[in-house]
Amino acid sequence: MDQTNNRESLAQRLLHGARDLVWQDDPMSRPTEAAEVQNPAIAAIAAADGRSTTTAAAATSAAAPNGMTAELLSLVMSRPTAYSALSEAITALAEIPMDEAMRYRSAFAVLKQTQQRTVEQIAQAIDVHLGLLESERTRFAAQSQSAEQEGITARVTEMAALNASVEETNRQIAAVRAECESRIRKMNEDMTTKQQRARELSRETEEKKQAIAQTKRNFEAAMDAVKTRLAGEKNKVQMYLC
Repeated sequence: MDQTNNRESLAQRLLHGARDLVWQDDPMSRPTEAAEVQNPAIAAIAAADGRSTTTAAAATSAAAPNGMTAELLSLVMSRPTAYSALSEAITALAEIPMDEAMRYRSAFAVLKQTQQRTVEQIAQAIDVHLGLLESERTRFAAQSQSAEQEGITARVTEMAALNASVEETNRQIAAVRAECESRIRKMNEDMTTKQQRARELSRETEEKKQAIAQTKRNFEAAMDAVKTRLAGEKNKVQMYLC
């Protein structure tokens, strides 16, 4: 239930910014707690080197992705899997001097011993996270379409109605000009107000289009970044652990 709410809140939070024309190109990411969850075996490895796991977590956080990419990655990684457990173990070993391959092998050795995980299970788990990522694309597309309907369609309809009203006012002015100049002045004032509103709606519509288009581009960039990251992780798992 919480995971579903988190997914909905991400798209809604991004699209809410477009509705208010206060779009956040790079929203603050939520801090991850993954590096703080220590397996006893991992803690022992870190202690043997004389380095605190808190320092390791801070260093890993500094190198982690941020902004929309970080939030999307956090959401996609929210489901516990064999790979998320491996990722947490790798993070915990970040400050221990070793090359990347050794860090992956060490983390995997802990999982193999404590959770009886296999390389195949970890690779399959990455596919699960990739599937969640695609689900987020679908969810975001639906939310952005709703935002377009709310922020643009209603304004375009109102603008068209106002423009039609302006045209009708012009016809009425031509018909009654000879009868009453005061009535013509009144209608001209009414027409001016409507034209001004129509221009405002036209400007707002363009701003809304640009804001939504920009956020779509940002979302696609974040999608690509997370997808590339997870694909790279899968290659590393297969390369280092098989």
